Amino acid sequence: MRDLMLRAPGSRFAIHAAVTVAIWAVLTWLNGSIEPQLSYYLALAAMYATAMFGMTILVGLSGQVSLGNGALMAVGGYVFALTSMKWSTVPIIGVPWNAVWSMVFAGLGGVIAGVLIGALGARLRGPYLAGLTLGIAVGIPTIVNRFPALLGGDEGLKLIVPYPEGGYPEAISQQEAAEQVPADDAFLDEFLVEELPADSATSAPADSGDLLTPEEAVSGVESGDLLTPEEAVSGVPTDAPTDAATDTALVVDVPADGVDAAAAVGSDFVLQQWQASVAIAVACIVGFLAINLVSGRQGRVWQAVRDDPVAAAVVGIAPAGAKVSAFVVSSLFAALAGAVLAQILTFVGAGAFGLGLSLSLLVGVVLGGRMSLAGAAIGAVLLVWLPELVDTVSGDRGWPDQITNNAPNLLYGLLVVVVVLLAPGGIMGAVSGGWARVRPQRARETR
Repeated sequence: MRDLMLRAPGSRFAIHAAVTVAIWAVLTWLNGSIEPQLSYYLALAAMYATAMFGMTILVGLSGQVSLGNGALMAVGGYVFALTSMKWSTVPIIGVPWNAVWSMVFAGLGGVIAGVLIGALGARLRGPYLAGLTLGIAVGIPTIVNRFPALLGGDEGLKLIVPYPEGGYPEAISQQEAAEQVPADDAFLDEFLVEELPADSATSAPADSGDLLTPEEAVSGVESGDLLTPEEAVSGVPTDAPTDAATDTALVVDVPADGVDAAAAVGSDFVLQQWQASVAIAVACIVGFLAINLVSGRQGRVWQAVRDDPVAAAVVGIAPAGAKVSAFVVSSLFAALAGAVLAQILTFVGAGAFGLGLSLSLLVGVVLGGRMSLAGAAIGAVLLVWLPELVDTVSGDRGWPDQITNNAPNLLYGLLVVVVVLLAPGGIMGAVSGGWARVRPQRARETR
């Protein structure tokens, strides 16, 4: 009966749609039931999962290596910021601009970048392809500083979140946005630390090595514009009105179209829950697209080219085209994740999309299981949870900041070594292998 249902026309599509809607409903309910800080972590996990679905297709199914997906996230983040801040209507169509259109154009920017990079890397394999993507990971954030008037340079671009009524051009100028919206540096502090040039005015102090402080990570933003540690977690100024029952901030002190944000979005608005809801929706849409691609004909094409390009070419599959298509899909998902990250941070800057982010995505895929979309989701949770575990342990034991900042990277490396030696397929590979061994034994016992 089960096989008959799966063979019915459109049955897989319907099943995947039902599962996606169920996951979205559960996560949305969870987002509305937890504290704002946990909603922030949920948003980060959903953002990571969005990018890592593409990494699973690129690395797991098509067998290619990428060290540059963090830079592709930068493409999506900057396209989202620039279009939302500079365009008030959709080109050609002429309808009013909103954040959904910015997300669409961010995805389009990712597709264009994926075509270009995929065309360059279609004939490369192994370390040569890794070198190409590594150069992209290092080069794209550096290009940002070459165009400070357009891309904000070291200071980056700040966003109003949620998207203001009527768009940025009509509601508020870019200069006013930079003065009114503090950059949320919690993510930068926990996950991304970048090196500054030696002659930079904001270079790290001598006693902290090459690592940046949270203030330096946002590259030149005055400390007066930054959130306090408490505000970095909540995303809301400490003097904002709170609910006496829950002791959580209910309004966001960000003007929208010249009026108080509370009047625009409602007095019960919680920024972190809104950000998490956007991240969850994008992750579910991307996951739905990914699972249909993986389980369909295109997924079999990618696997055939990965296993034996010559045999695939004999049966009529173009290996180069299959590799480019994997890059395009991965780049699309990465760009959408970058747009989500821009809304989580309310900031777009080179420091948020450095090489560390690209390596984190690859580590997450290896840990969760590079052949499984569920493994990508597990890896996303690990990338959010492990730094928090390190912070908790370091706080209890009084470790210095330099050790705390580098401990997650050390832990990632150790986990990758353990996984490669003991479970090459990652967590999901180990689970699938164990279940495959248990099923025959259970079948023999029932006979």
